[in-house]
Amino acid sequence: MNTPGLRIGFGLAIVGALVTTVTVRAQELSLNLSAGRVVYQPVSASDAANTIMGTLRYDAPSGAWVYGTGAAPLRSDLSWGGGGAGGRFLPPGSESRRANVGVDIGAHAFLFRDDVASMTGRGATIEALPFVGVGVGSGRVELRGGWRGQALSTAAATERRGVFETGARASYGRAIRVEADARWVRADGAMYPFAGGTLSYAWVPVQVWMQAGRWMSADLDDVAWGAGVGVSLGTRATLWASARQDAPDPLYWNATRRSWSVGVTRRLGRPAPLVLPAPRQIDGRVVIEVSASDAPGNELVVAGDFSNWQPVVMRREGDRWTTRLTLAPGVYHYAFRSGSGDWFVPASTRGRRSDGMGGYVALLVVS
Repeated sequence: MNTPGLRIGFGLAIVGALVTTVTVRAQELSLNLSAGRVVYQPVSASDAANTIMGTLRYDAPSGAWVYGTGAAPLRSDLSWGGGGAGGRFLPPGSESRRANVGVDIGAHAFLFRDDVASMTGRGATIEALPFVGVGVGSGRVELRGGWRGQALSTAAATERRGVFETGARASYGRAIRVEADARWVRADGAMYPFAGGTLSYAWVPVQVWMQAGRWMSADLDDVAWGAGVGVSLGTRATLWASARQDAPDPLYWNATRRSWSVGVTRRLGRPAPLVLPAPRQIDGRVVIEVSASDAPGNELVVAGDFSNWQPVVMRREGDRWTTRLTLAPGVYHYAFRSGSGDWFVPASTRGRRSDGMGGYVALLVVS
């Protein structure tokens, strides 16, 4: 067995598996059980193992996340486990602004054991990518740049690498979202450009996504792609499946490889706090309100399932923006839009949830 290849390939397999297992997530504690084909050796794309994986993850309303995971390949003597933490961090109150700054931070660590080779190993990856973003209506553009690094060790050797990355990302839409991504990675004194795009549909009960991209240099011109689908099973579980082809990355210099996985994500703990108590009502109409400190400006509208996502004007009453709606019993999703056209849901809003596309919606339960 080629040890350096194993180190690099194993680290990539874990990072890829973790990305897959957390594709469907909620702002709470969740358990993910999945099975799929994971490639461990980049020298040969056919050197893979069918693997069972389990991940326990917590996503905080602030955008931070932490997880622990373990895996056991079937008909193989290679097992591993790992964990990580990170998130997207922005200054308080910046969600309602047209322009904001923040940073994406992530750190992952893992251990593995190969009983056949009597070998153990460990590794870690880390990234820190500050960004500045500007949003108008349902569109947003981000510029980002920072550093990514990895370290992989066995008894035979230790390898450390790091790359600097800059990029731009543009997106448009909410339920149906289109995203374009451009990156420039500097490694070993050379520059490697990448261009790609993602198309996604994310609305209860179905979420679908597909993406494709390509490296564009004389030394690296491989194609990457992926696709997946998720279906909500009630309010607490999601059944999902995904397939992907990972192209070589200048950080790892892995070989092109394909993998797939299917799984179920189960939200743990108590149901969302918005279900009880019921929303406030006045004269039989549901009151939707938000603090003026969370929604600065002279104009505010709300839109959601109850209005076919057409804007409903809110009125300023003292230190709050309010509107009163006559709604039939049911579950509704909604969000606010400022006078500058920015969509947002303040962290103080009960029932605030990720919309699966980097933003937020709120749930309103009318009984």
